[in-house]
Amino acid sequence: MKNSIEERLQHELNKEQELPQSVRIAFDQSYEQIRQQSKKKTKNSWLKPVTAAVATIALATAVMFSNDKVLAKLQSFFGLNDPGIEIASDHGDVQYVAQSQQSEDVTITLEHFFADAYRLAMQLNIESDHIQMEDLYDMNIEYRLYNEQGEVIDAFVSDTKPKVGPGIFSSGEFKLSNVNKHAATLEMLIESSTKAVPSLDGAKIVIETVNFSTKQEGIISVDGEWAFDLKPATVESQVFVAENEVAGLELQQATLTNGSLHISLKISQNIEDENYIMDTKLLTDNKEAFYANAANVERTNDYTIINLVFPYSIWKKQKTLLLSVNGYEKLKLVEKE
Repeated sequence: MKNSIEERLQHELNKEQELPQSVRIAFDQSYEQIRQQSKKKTKNSWLKPVTAAVATIALATAVMFSNDKVLAKLQSFFGLNDPGIEIASDHGDVQYVAQSQQSEDVTITLEHFFADAYRLAMQLNIESDHIQMEDLYDMNIEYRLYNEQGEVIDAFVSDTKPKVGPGIFSSGEFKLSNVNKHAATLEMLIESSTKAVPSLDGAKIVIETVNFSTKQEGIISVDGEWAFDLKPATVESQVFVAENEVAGLELQQATLTNGSLHISLKISQNIEDENYIMDTKLLTDNKEAFYANAANVERTNDYTIINLVFPYSIWKKQKTLLLSVNGYEKLKLVEKE
């Protein structure tokens, strides 16, 4: 079945209505990346695995689109294993950027970018002689995020560097994939669980260091400057309130945005068990369940306040949601009028 689909794709691509060469090259590179991703099954991966068969069908269909629409279609192939961002991507909230910067013999291309009121995600293609397929096993970046006025509003840097700015994002994750000779893809997903991210219109992210974790030489850090202008999609938001009262629970805030739902919840007991906290889930009318990746927790002897960001999108357009906390009746959330 797989071979026949690939043969149909080749047939479609060889028709007279052929894609422009630049777009054809982009498709070839993207398809090869997808095939490599489908072979790698990691337990905690947040990069959505896309089968070669599905990718092939989508590519064959895209032959009839204009150049701009073809590039827009490419975005969906790099979906994160995150239902909130996936749906946001379907509505054009994931930006196809393709900006490249070179410094210290390392070229970084910002391929895709997403930001809403509580999360930011980037896909970077990194080219360097330090990348070897059998040697590189991990990679991350150090960066500073600047607002439109040029002020630092967030930073992820080592302890040897000065930290300035208020700080926004409280947790994050890096995912390495598509490791080839001298090139690899790095995905970054960071979130703010305590406060909304200020507008990133006109913002800039400056990568200061790339850290390569290698088997032979250990960690190799390359300092440089790779600056990228950010132009996020318009941030949409909707506030929810609790429709019912549940003894022991108090909803302090519930804000839904493009690909994230931020919940602040007060529980009338001191909870030390982090597994208990992370078992808190969001439920929809059709029994879908969503879990947060991390939590910001404030404890006293009498209560626990947890702040969570669920991977849920405003584009789902559901009027009611349920918040489930172990040992308590479900809290019903409805749109605030």
